[in-house]
Amino acid sequence: MKKMTLVFAVLATLGLTACSSQQDNSYKGTVLFSSYEGNDLKLTVRKDNCEAEQRATAAEDVVITHKYDSDLVVGSCVRVDDDNTVRNVSRSRSHSTLSRAGIVY
Repeated sequence: MKKMTLVFAVLATLGLTACSSQQDNSYKGTVLFSSYEGNDLKLTVRKDNCEAEQRATAAEDVVITHKYDSDLVVGSCVRVDDDNTVRNVSRSRSHSTLSRAGIVY
């Protein structure tokens, strides 16, 4: 039993290490401005790690063109990957129809 627990702990550690290394070059930021550009969105994102203390100080602003996504609203916290893929991380995305409709069971 102890060996099995040790093996599980090692595998879990390796799995977490692999997952964390995939996001080394991404960053979190706050969407400051959003506008349509054809079928895409032109987003201005402040690299502030979504923390209020860093918003007041000088932080780098980045302009990104991304395909339209109604989840990317001004003020939301987003993660931007190397290939400029933007994901809203300020709330969990639920794909359940019941939860989107506000029905709680």
